[in-house]
Amino acid sequence: MKKRKGFSNLLFNRFIGDAPVFIVGRADVNSLLTRKWAIVDAAIAMQNIVIAAWTLGVGSCWIGAFNEEKVKELLKIPDKLKVVALVTLGYPAEQPKQRQKKPVDKLFSFNSF
Repeated sequence: MKKRKGFSNLLFNRFIGDAPVFIVGRADVNSLLTRKWAIVDAAIAMQNIVIAAWTLGVGSCWIGAFNEEKVKELLKIPDKLKVVALVTLGYPAEQPKQRQKKPVDKLFSFNSF
């Protein structure tokens, strides 16, 4: 697979350039119609992509630590848009063991903390 140029300098996540697919979630935080919820809407849409991908056997990695200006420069994203997150997609090389889950009563409370 051909490595994408420039993506090795996005910060910690140098593997982005090796991913077969990556998605950039962005939001128009200046829009009169959507600005209040634009970031939340972008995050929800990306999470739905992650869930849908997994049902098809495609793995993903949510990336929140990146150099936003570098991403915008590389992909020619207009300054008015905010890059919310990146998600890489691909077929997993291995299947990790399921981690032990916390009991429900340790995760949620009812009517009080």
